[in-house]
Amino acid sequence: MAGTNAKAFLHVTDFEQKNGTVSLWYSNNKQETVDTALAQARACVEKVGPEHPTFTIRLASGAIALQQSINDTVVRYESRILLALNLVILIGCSLAYRSIVAGLLLLIPVNLANAMLTASMSLAGVGLDVNSLPILAIGIGVGIDYGIYLMTRICEEYQVANKDLGVAIRVALKTCGKAIFFTASLMTIGLAPWYFLSELKFLSDTGLLLVILMLINMVLALVLLPLLVYLIRPKFLDSDMSALSESLEKKSQTAVPA
Repeated sequence: MAGTNAKAFLHVTDFEQKNGTVSLWYSNNKQETVDTALAQARACVEKVGPEHPTFTIRLASGAIALQQSINDTVVRYESRILLALNLVILIGCSLAYRSIVAGLLLLIPVNLANAMLTASMSLAGVGLDVNSLPILAIGIGVGIDYGIYLMTRICEEYQVANKDLGVAIRVALKTCGKAIFFTASLMTIGLAPWYFLSELKFLSDTGLLLVILMLINMVLALVLLPLLVYLIRPKFLDSDMSALSESLEKKSQTAVPA
């Protein structure tokens, strides 16, 4: 070490060469790996003891410890973020449809979609972190759009079809449902290459999650939401939907002939 700059050994010791560092390398920073690494490190310190006559053992920082800190923060704020989004959407939709039942009906599919997305993430080995947490928030926004479109169309057709809910749902699915299917399919096709072609893990995981998200929200909007409306038969179906849309019949009645 004679004639060597002390900076050359900063990865193992300090300038005075009194405090040293033992670094461990891991294949990835997934939650399972992080939990195992921290458990083993704590068990090692407990076994040999932290205090010794000539030195003291302390757990320091690093990629594993930083990842655990991030994961703890994500877990702590995930429920708060999703709860705030649900509350805002519930208030907005309840005011628009003049019924709290409408807001609850629209929230059921999107929250079920988030639960299914979380399960898919677990199966695909994608952890919940600062990169994947926004996808859950985006899922609520995407799913609620599909639900509002279809719900409004069902209300319109219900009033036109002489209060026949079955006919209203079928017509809504044949018209607005086709548009939802086309939009979701087109966006899915555009996002799928992210997963297969991207060399960046963030973009690859994002592409995979968005594709799964679009498909789940589309299926639940076209299947679960009409089923809930048909079974519950909410009273807001008779409400005036002019604030949300304008029917073609009203336009044709007010049109001036050429």
